[in-house]
Order: sequence, then C-alpha cells, then structure tokens
Amino acid sequence: MLGKAGRALHAAAGTVSVRQVAAAAHATVRTLERKFKQAAGHSVKDVAGLLRFEQVGHHLWRYPAANLANLAQQLVYADQSHLGREFKRYSGGITPAAFARKAAQWQRAVSTNFVAFLLA
Repeated sequence: MLGKAGRALHAAAGTVSVRQVAAAAHATVRTLERKFKQAAGHSVKDVAGLLRFEQVGHHLWRYPAANLANLAQQLVYADQSHLGREFKRYSGGITPAAFARKAAQWQRAVSTNFVAFLLA
C-alpha cells in the first residue's frame, strides 16, 4: 500500500490530493495517513509539499527569471502567495524570489569565473 502511495506521489511530483493518493494505494484516506505517518514520520500532504518544493527549487535554479505566478499555476498551487508560503516553510524562511536572485548571482559568478583544465 505504501509503495503504491509513494509511486503515485512521485509520478505526479506531489501535485495530487491525499484522496487521489489513497485511491491509487487502494486505501481509505484515514488508513493511508496513519500508516504513512508511522512509516515516513510525515503526513502525505507534507511529502507532497516537499516534492513540489523540490520542483520549484529546481525550476528556479535553472530559470531564475521565471514568472512565479505561472510556476505556481504549473505546479498546482492555489496562487503565487501559496507557492511563496510553502517555499518559505520548506526552505527555512527563504522566499522564492530571494532564492531565484541567489541562483542568478551564482550562475553569473560561475560563468565568469569558470576555468577548465584539459589534459593532453
């Protein structure tokens, strides 16, 4: 049951409801939540949130100038402020915009200071 739930969460990158995960795992929401919390130490909703947070972080790392409202819609957040609250929750207080600025700074620093050594 937990394997099916995990696969459903992973396949949807956290963008499914707990009810949908329970249906994929052939369990009731209550049973799934209880067993998931015992096994993982986190709720299904928390794991889904972490998966979406990871998607946002990866996207902003690659595309720091991304439109946050569009990203929120793409990753099934209610709105941009919901994305911001969840990102801050899982990042330890950093906003998505601040993360994107840091990513852009790091990318500029790496692209201008990168040295390659070739072995002949």
